Amino acid sequence: MSPFLSVAVLLLVTGVLFTVPLLPAIRELQRKSDALPLDVIQQHAGEIRYFADRFRTYLEPLEPILREASVTGQQASGVMSDGTEYLVLGSGTEAQALPLGEEDKLCPVLVASVSDLTVSANSTFSRDIYSRGHFVGESNNQYRALLSERGLHLGKGSSVMRWVHAGDELQVENACKLFGRASSDTGIRLSPDCSFVRLNAPRIQFGNAAEMSRSLPQPAALLATSKRQLYDEDFEIKSGETFEGDLVVRGNLRIGSGAQVFGSVKSGKDLIVESQAMIDGSLISAKKLQIGPQCTVRGPIISERSLVIDGGAQCGAADAPTTVSATRISIAPGVMVFGTVWAREQGEVLA
Repeated sequence: MSPFLSVAVLLLVTGVLFTVPLLPAIRELQRKSDALPLDVIQQHAGEIRYFADRFRTYLEPLEPILREASVTGQQASGVMSDGTEYLVLGSGTEAQALPLGEEDKLCPVLVASVSDLTVSANSTFSRDIYSRGHFVGESNNQYRALLSERGLHLGKGSSVMRWVHAGDELQVENACKLFGRASSDTGIRLSPDCSFVRLNAPRIQFGNAAEMSRSLPQPAALLATSKRQLYDEDFEIKSGETFEGDLVVRGNLRIGSGAQVFGSVKSGKDLIVESQAMIDGSLISAKKLQIGPQCTVRGPIISERSLVIDGGAQCGAADAPTTVSATRISIAPGVMVFGTVWAREQGEVLA
């Protein structure tokens, strides 16, 4: 075989090997048989109450038993279609009858109560718990998941592995650990030294946060056509100043004490907000973000790394829920958030 023919064969084989992986894409480009949008799996759709709603659906076969227990006040037991054992309580006083081992105090069955329910301390519940009344868990308990149609109280040092939802207020005492989603239809109170991942409620109070909703004053002459301003270096809005419009800073950004910002701000590095500053838009930082005491931020708060919020700060408003998100979040007692707090790795309420 001549050298020229060998080179031609080599180029031909190389071209075929390069083209074969592209054939499905070329065919799809011509026929467009897969042009429909992808289906969204609702489990990952971001609805924080998804698990609570699924648990209600799961309990529907028990509805006749729950109705009977509410009339007679007696307990009932049995096995769900998937083999899970359950215990239905007609009265919260029957919690003394829970199958708890004397040594490890492990409850291995699903518990459903038609009235208020209180469970004793130092117990472990390996199945989900449902209460149509108020639920009170004493200290140092471990739960798989909890759903209360009314108020829900977690005692000191307790932990929830998957999710917890309350129809009324969710109260969490000191040193509790919420490893999954925690939500409430009215409000959440998180005590100091608690850890969390994802919280959602119309009102989330950290520590002894006062029940208030501050609003931003409007500037005397807010520009109707405020434009975005871009700075390549570090930038500072000095104390007491009023800044109107959106701001993007590629360096570090500092907002001085008492400053007012009517717009959204974004920093390519660190973003520091000093005490009593007021921001009418969003705060976004590519690195760490720190919000000083008594600050008010109306829009979303997002940090690609760490976020620290000092006491007395307010995020969002009762009429404008917001989202607070960062890789790691540290919140001091006295902070109020309206909406969602999402720590992608770890969140904590400072002691």
